[in-house]
Amino acid sequence: MTRRTIILSLLSLAFLAGCSRPGATSEKVSADAGQPVQGDWAIVRTETEPDNLNPLISQQASARYVMGGVNNSQIYELLMAYSTKDWDLTEPLLAEAPPDISADHLTYTFKIRDGVKWHDGKPFTPEDVLFTFKAVACPLTDTAALRSYLTEIQDIKIDGRTMRFIMSKPNAYNVSNLANSLSIVPKHVFDPEGLLDGFTYKDMIGPRAKTDPRIKKFADQFNSHPANRAPIGTGPYKLEKWESGREVVLTRNDDYWGKKPYLDKIVYRVITDYTAALTALKAGDIDIQPRLLPIQYTEQTSGQAFDQQFTRVKYSIPSEAIIIWNNSSPFFKDKRVRQAMTMLIDREKIIENIRLGLGKIGVSPIDLNSKNFNPNVKPLPYDPKRAGELLDEAGWKDHDGDGIRDKDGVKFKFEFLGSTGSTIYKQLSPVMAEAFRKEGIEMTERVIEFGLMLQSLKEHRFDSSTLQIGHGDLTDVDAYQAWHSSSAAGGTNFANFKNPESDGLLEQARQEFDSEKRKQIYWKWQEIVTDEQPVTFLYYFLEPAAYSKRFQNVQWLPLRPGYDLHSWWVPKAQQKYKNTTATP
Repeated sequence: MTRRTIILSLLSLAFLAGCSRPGATSEKVSADAGQPVQGDWAIVRTETEPDNLNPLISQQASARYVMGGVNNSQIYELLMAYSTKDWDLTEPLLAEAPPDISADHLTYTFKIRDGVKWHDGKPFTPEDVLFTFKAVACPLTDTAALRSYLTEIQDIKIDGRTMRFIMSKPNAYNVSNLANSLSIVPKHVFDPEGLLDGFTYKDMIGPRAKTDPRIKKFADQFNSHPANRAPIGTGPYKLEKWESGREVVLTRNDDYWGKKPYLDKIVYRVITDYTAALTALKAGDIDIQPRLLPIQYTEQTSGQAFDQQFTRVKYSIPSEAIIIWNNSSPFFKDKRVRQAMTMLIDREKIIENIRLGLGKIGVSPIDLNSKNFNPNVKPLPYDPKRAGELLDEAGWKDHDGDGIRDKDGVKFKFEFLGSTGSTIYKQLSPVMAEAFRKEGIEMTERVIEFGLMLQSLKEHRFDSSTLQIGHGDLTDVDAYQAWHSSSAAGGTNFANFKNPESDGLLEQARQEFDSEKRKQIYWKWQEIVTDEQPVTFLYYFLEPAAYSKRFQNVQWLPLRPGYDLHSWWVPKAQQKYKNTTATP
């Protein structure tokens, strides 16, 4: 999974935060049954329908999983992927090898792979790579979430199949920014008129890009391009169809340049309701339920009949549930209030009663297993008494005796925003409302369609909401995208968190090439985030899943979405679907 921001439905939404560095091997669950063979399909439950299938625009996890799979290669591909041996970013994809890096860390030289074709048969070229970077850099395209990765690129030069990325200043994350952030998209599809041909990369990051009519025309077309629903990539699977509200179907690309997967098709079946999803699994209508509810895992997926057909598994990927406080809201602009809100929530009880033990208390934006995690940072305690004192100090008191705190004539009555079909929102909301009510705070609920909710978060038109944050990157954490103040406008700093000291440390971390010194910077940064509490870190996840036993070589990787369907296969005698069979 790429290191960029992704969004799931509640709960789970995901945006960039911490990361972990896992063990050297992936987890292999099922035993092999002979030599792998081609054939059969995998029908995977997805909680939400993709918002679109343009990898440079979409921030939604369901879309990212369809487009990029688990390791940067499915419909679209990136320049590099992770080695599953040591989790370093060293596996070549559309680049032939890791880049050559100049001694001053200002020039990164890639050789672009030859002999690759787009799904429509057109040749893949370095011009496609340059176009992709120009499209993201364009200030008028809906790519703000990705632009923060490109801030140090000064220019891009092409010489045959060699590309040189010239940086304005050193950045410890430049290799990942260049090779592990952008899926490469086809120039001939998204810019058939050649509207950007007359512009260099320098032009795209200069003032001209904001006003030139040709660039504006390109951006308008790009943001609403038909290919946003009908992607053409270079990867091992290509889009067969997208039936809105039901499923997205991918079919094996027999002309793929690299190692071909075994499954003929991958079907992403949209089932928003968890009960309906489990029913579909038991009925054989889907093959893989990547995320079970805790109660489904502990009480509803056992017994001889289930065990004969399915395998249950628990897997861990960097993932953490949070409550976002809009730091620009009059209710939550004071850090003492945000601290108080955290201290009013009994997270241990939530883990015990809602997650049924499948989790640990959240501490910081960085995963517990990351080498950048600060072990000296402790979660704020559950302490309603101290929370009340903090609210008093911040001026939120019950001045008129009606049982509701107020300040400057404004009642402490805020809205908790959720999305349709979110089970965890339904479970969490009454627990929070009761805890806050006891302390003189009134919380109301508003549930809207997921896309509308995401837009509200981007525009900071909310008081509070709940998300799941995750990091698909296994290298050192770069928290800039989600936590720097520059990412509040159009990026994924949904909390609108703005702190000069925090910004300075995030900028400093990017310039520090010594990993130990960079770790110390992040330790200090976590102390600031803990004190500021721009969000409440609820708990780290342990994910339960279930899948059909007919699949062999089942591997779960510490990358989102966890399952690596490119390695899965089914013995001929057990294959259920044929390419000629209509989708069930």
